[in-house]
Amino acid sequence: MTTRNRQQQQHQEYLNELIDIVEAENITGYGGAIDGEGFLLWGSQKYFQSLNDPPSVEDLLERKTDGHDDLGLDLYFVDDEDQSIYLIQSKFRATSTTIRRQELDSFLSLPEKLMDNKTLAGISNRGVLQFALEFKDYISSEYDVRLVYLTTERETQPIKAAIKRWNESTLTLARSRPIGHIAEIVGVDELLTTYQDPHQTTTTRMQYVNCFVAEESGDNLRSVNAMITADELVKVFRQNRFGMFRLNPRGPLGNTNVNKEIRRTLADDVDRKRFYFLNNGLTAVCEAFSVNRETRELQIQNLQIVNGCQTTWNIYQHAYGGGELGDVKVNIKLIEIIAMAADVLSLNISQASNSQSQMKDWDFLFNEDKQTQLQDEFEKLEPPIFYELKRGEQKYISRRDMQKIRKTTIKDVAQAMWAFVGSPSEAKDRLRDIPRNYKAENSAYEKVFFEGVTAQHLRLPLEIHDRVKQEWKRSGDQDSTGQTYQNSGDARLHIVWLIGKMLLRAMEVDEYKAANINALNDVTNRIDIWFENAYRYASDAVNDTRAWYIRDDDDAPEQVTLRQLFRANRYYDRFATELDRVTRGRFDDIKKEILGD
Repeated sequence: MTTRNRQQQQHQEYLNELIDIVEAENITGYGGAIDGEGFLLWGSQKYFQSLNDPPSVEDLLERKTDGHDDLGLDLYFVDDEDQSIYLIQSKFRATSTTIRRQELDSFLSLPEKLMDNKTLAGISNRGVLQFALEFKDYISSEYDVRLVYLTTERETQPIKAAIKRWNESTLTLARSRPIGHIAEIVGVDELLTTYQDPHQTTTTRMQYVNCFVAEESGDNLRSVNAMITADELVKVFRQNRFGMFRLNPRGPLGNTNVNKEIRRTLADDVDRKRFYFLNNGLTAVCEAFSVNRETRELQIQNLQIVNGCQTTWNIYQHAYGGGELGDVKVNIKLIEIIAMAADVLSLNISQASNSQSQMKDWDFLFNEDKQTQLQDEFEKLEPPIFYELKRGEQKYISRRDMQKIRKTTIKDVAQAMWAFVGSPSEAKDRLRDIPRNYKAENSAYEKVFFEGVTAQHLRLPLEIHDRVKQEWKRSGDQDSTGQTYQNSGDARLHIVWLIGKMLLRAMEVDEYKAANINALNDVTNRIDIWFENAYRYASDAVNDTRAWYIRDDDDAPEQVTLRQLFRANRYYDRFATELDRVTRGRFDDIKKEILGD
């Protein structure tokens, strides 16, 4: 058997394993044999799980553009916090084949196609046309572009070389300054290694150049400081993939200044040799480690890198693109923590080792007293809601009777609540301020999770947010005139806010936290009665504000994009004015609907 045939046979075995996994998970309820859409959604979910705030399957479905005239764009996702636009093309084939160069080249030209009016004029895919308008706006705001070729096909050396050339090329997209950009192929091997039970025991073997073991008898902690080669780090990443970053507050962050400097150092023939001295290295925790001095090998049980995701990812990307690593070495500090999964100490180390970046993950709120209390309260609601404090908790940790009920997360509740109480723009653009600064005085966290907040306070905004999202999707992301709508996510949050204004006015309270809890129960239980009209008035106010901008009235803002109209709180008064106008003379009826007789 030739080498090529052996590679094809092994790839087919891995592909068969992947197909079994995807069909067993059945995340979209499609049932039966996997198809292109099932692979696209499953693979995208696995790819994005490394982000700080990964999208749900419902989020991905909203951004799916696969179909006729899609220009090769099957799905997109915009990460506002990291200012990155993800463009995804998916290729599913049940038998082992290689990636076609023509298809890859066409995908790599997608950013230019989305900017070209002549190209767009010749297509009919409404989802792509809508996103193209948003894409231009994001590019003008200097967002990075990330192309993800999600495939079951095999890579060849010419394909790897094409990816490397595109990543090293200059992308301007009609701007004077280059746009940050990166393309990657996510294939069977990568997808299989991301499929990892978080409670499964993993063993990692790591060759070291030299190491020093220290023991701290007071806390029964052991640690090792080791120097390893970059090639060894790449091997470890290929083995564990993103499963070893579960306790890290950040995933790969894109074209940040730190990442640019890491890549510049790796690309420079002189600085590459100094990488060990220029880089802070990695911090990791594990449940156990052993050192074999003869073979210079570390054997590690359940390795978790809590600081060093950017270093690891950039070294891997450099090597993946064919870049030279040579004698690049990295320092790793490894701390052994017995029963790590049940010990808060591992998270404390993660927070401390990342404190210089002032970034906190939503997961870090999992043991905050107020959040654990809310989790208990949500469970006692009728019907109960699983308030997930940490990703994977419902699926892997919770009781069996809680694994199939409706789930929500701190992030979802916080966004709904922040918009509801009057900050829809911040709820869209600055959501991570909530976990990032939750200990600060007068923080966004305190505004959302105010003193005395209960699950009942949070349930009403959450119900409104979910219903607004469903109604908006049912209407096909169109305004009252039937035109395709831009900035639909921003519009939905503004509708949530305006509905909140109507409810507070009806209950005659200035602040939501002053509302009577029994009155909140009654309003929530009556939502089927009042929501339809409340949604209509709020969406009319949003549409009229948008029309005011588009008509270019005398008092309309100049040189402001639609995205900026929805993202700047200085336009809140205009939305509120339109709400007052559409409800004028009708509010007594609205109040009666909301509160009842």
